[in-house]
This record gives sequence, structure tokens and C-alpha cells, in this order.
Amino acid sequence: MSVVRIDHAGLARRAGEFGFRRAIYADLVAGLGLAEQLTGQAMATPASIHWIDGLTGMAGWVTGEPVDGVAAVRDGSFVPAWPALAHLACEGEDCAGVYIGVYAGATKEARRRVMMAAGVTRVEFFAPVPCFARGATEDGKRSMASLGFSPVEGGLPDLWGQEPVAVPQEQAA
Repeated sequence: MSVVRIDHAGLARRAGEFGFRRAIYADLVAGLGLAEQLTGQAMATPASIHWIDGLTGMAGWVTGEPVDGVAAVRDGSFVPAWPALAHLACEGEDCAGVYIGVYAGATKEARRRVMMAAGVTRVEFFAPVPCFARGATEDGKRSMASLGFSPVEGGLPDLWGQEPVAVPQEQAA
């Protein structure tokens, strides 16, 4: 019977050349959620893979920064009040999607400014990626609908989203 002694440092270095890194727990949640979504099959639990990885030092690998924060928003594993680091695009990193925590105004003028800013920044800065927000109030749902958002099933309660926005070529230049 053949056996091999794993060179964990060499494995990590080689995997890193292809953009892979050891997964933290939040990465496993996102990665397994994505795998289930893509295959339509149940996967091992994140807790199981985390346990196995803790013993073997090589069971949990992921790629992408974040693994897929957008999938986490869609499946409800994203926690707006305290998101996993893997679900955030830190300054200088690529951004795969946007979650709007709150957009509200106490006066009609404030609400108008919020809506204008939301629409303009959506198109000018975030058009290539999906955008999400919660419809906490009926007014909020109406305003999101006016911006082209629609309800998203399966994620956070009252989740609304908008897929990437096509920008006319003259604006993109």
C-alpha cells in the first residue's frame, strides 16, 4: 500500500498560484451554498468540512474575494449588521455586489435627495454588479420599485434586488 506525507506548505503555495486559499468558516458557508445552488444537490455541512479541515489541514479551499458575497445575500447567510469579512469588498478590492443598509429621509426633500443620490451612484459607480436592499416599509418598497428593484426570494426577509444595469456607451466612456 502506497502512502504520501503531505507537504502542507507546498500545497498551499501551489494552490495559491491558482488563486485558492484555506477557507474560514464563512467561506465554507458561502462556498457550499454556491455548490448546492449550482448542482441542485445537498452538500456536507460547513461544520463538517470545518471539522475535517481542522484535522487534516487541507479539506477547505476556496477562491475569490469574497467567495461569493452576492450568493450569501441571495441565500440569507449574509448578516447585514455584522457581515463576515469574506462578504465585504475592502478598500482596493474588487466588488461583486452592493447591499444598501438603509436609505431613508425624514422629510420629503431629504427623501428626494436620497433617491437622486441612490439612482445616480447606482449607475455611475455600481452598474456592473447586482444591488440589494431590504424593503422594510411600504414606502421603501415603492421607492425601490421606482429604481428598478424587485423582490428576491430565498434570502433575507423582504429582500429586493436589481441585476447589473446596462449603461449607454456614451456614459461609459
